Amino acid sequence: MNMAVITKRAYNARHIGTLQFTEERFDNKDSGWRLFYGDEDDHVLDRMECFRLISLDEAVSILPTMKSILDQKNYTYYHAAENGTFTESDTFENPDAAPADPFMQAFMKK
Repeated sequence: MNMAVITKRAYNARHIGTLQFTEERFDNKDSGWRLFYGDEDDHVLDRMECFRLISLDEAVSILPTMKSILDQKNYTYYHAAENGTFTESDTFENPDAAPADPFMQAFMKK
């Protein structure tokens, strides 16, 4: 079974806004997909306890349009748009993303 790494924020909110396909793998079950809500900061990204493993099937159940890019070979970031398309990017930050919700902004570093 192929697994993906997802932030707990993305998992709990059932929202994936930024995806990364990386060549770095932990083992043969690791698909190379890293899934994010999209507004995580370095405090979250640097802490393993902020992540969990899920199957690719479960990831697709959260973001069904992800199925269209699973066969990609480019090691890069993908930003999900509301219309179901994806934009490739060299960076984690999505310039078209809406600002984080006010509740989360209270916990984010300035």
